[in-house]
Amino acid sequence: MLKKTLLAISCSVFLVACGGGGGESSSSSGADAGQVTTPASDLEKAKQLVKTTNAIVSYYDGFQNIADQYKVPAQVINDTSSDLSRATDLLLVIAEVVTQDAQGQTKTYTGQQIQDLINQDYSRNFKFKSNNLTAKVVGDSITISGNANVQYWQAFNWDKITADNAWNNSNHWSSDPAYSIYGEDSEVTVSNLVLEAPFIDTARTAYNYKIQNNGKISTKNLKNQTASFSFTADSIASMVYATADTMGNREDIPNQATLKLQGLVFESADVKANLAEVSLIARKAIFNNGVDTLEQLIPSELVLKGLVGYQQESLNLEAKFNLNNDLSKVIDVSAGQETSTNFINANLNVKLSGNLKGANAAPTPFSIDIAAKRAEFTKGTATVAVVVDKNALDIELTAKGLDQEHQIIAGVIKHKNGASISIADVQNFTSANIVVSGKSYGTLTKNSSGQYVVKFTDDTIIYIAP
Repeated sequence: MLKKTLLAISCSVFLVACGGGGGESSSSSGADAGQVTTPASDLEKAKQLVKTTNAIVSYYDGFQNIADQYKVPAQVINDTSSDLSRATDLLLVIAEVVTQDAQGQTKTYTGQQIQDLINQDYSRNFKFKSNNLTAKVVGDSITISGNANVQYWQAFNWDKITADNAWNNSNHWSSDPAYSIYGEDSEVTVSNLVLEAPFIDTARTAYNYKIQNNGKISTKNLKNQTASFSFTADSIASMVYATADTMGNREDIPNQATLKLQGLVFESADVKANLAEVSLIARKAIFNNGVDTLEQLIPSELVLKGLVGYQQESLNLEAKFNLNNDLSKVIDVSAGQETSTNFINANLNVKLSGNLKGANAAPTPFSIDIAAKRAEFTKGTATVAVVVDKNALDIELTAKGLDQEHQIIAGVIKHKNGASISIADVQNFTSANIVVSGKSYGTLTKNSSGQYVVKFTDDTIIYIAP
């Protein structure tokens, strides 16, 4: 708030203005919760508030070049995650074709048998240079292991299609690999990947999916970039419909869909990401736009928990979003905008902590704990606890006039020692007093150069870090 680069304040203003979520806030274990020695005098407490603000602002200034600092690992992740995505698509196709072929029987498939089944419906999608994959089907459970060198479909070879006059070929040229261009070569290695999925389409109300723990998918591309996805816990997904039917006959959408991925470990180069949980609950909502009634799945709960490590630095994230609207009722959207009876009622909690260098020479423990809430049409609130090493601030923000074009955002910055600054309108800030025990010990103003300056009652002047 005192400076745009103060990440916590920027985040919380955004969350409140957008009607984001809420709840109780507590400091993360990534830092020392700002437990520092409290000065004896109230004037020194006021000064400590400003010095703490300076320390935190300076630290987060170091994040301005974070994109350059992590350019190499970010590029590796970008390259290798697409390899893993394509490998996952291949494995899902294998699971589908072998399950449909087994028709409930227990059967084992060799690499060649797998290729033959793929060629029946997906011949264009993949080109195997070698295939030592095996698959075993027991009911709805499919186990895949082994390795393969595979190329993925890129585009049609229009020159060859024209030269061969394939347009007039009685056989369907579009499914003939000879008329396709392949690339993105990758070596795919699979270890004990066990999937459970209802690939056989029978009448049912619930569709349940599962990836068992201890499975691993690894890839290596032509640049010798390697990546792997390990499953250290069971992950599940499901869709529940109101009535039983086959998927082929369905025209309705599920009443509810859930996804819960747990214990995912991604590794590539010096980067390791542990995704403890990625979960989503989506529920059916009914909208009336004044002309038609529409049904749509919308997220009602989202949870993300994970840790990313790179060299000596680490970043831990916990986030939870809850939509509190009553989805059993028809939602009137005929006005084309939110109304006092139909607005997004939601909570959002985000905890970010870890050890990053920021502007410091060595990795420094820090945490940001944001709790935002919107339960009223015109008002939203957010609290932020910011800790960098032993420097801590608590921030309270309130956004009013959310139904108007311009909102008024008020804020209070508090130090653990009792000193605080209250600002009635953040966007139109002019001056504010630094108060301890109800008495002002300094005034914060913004000069003509855009700098924030504090003048204390003993005539001491401190500038907020630029």
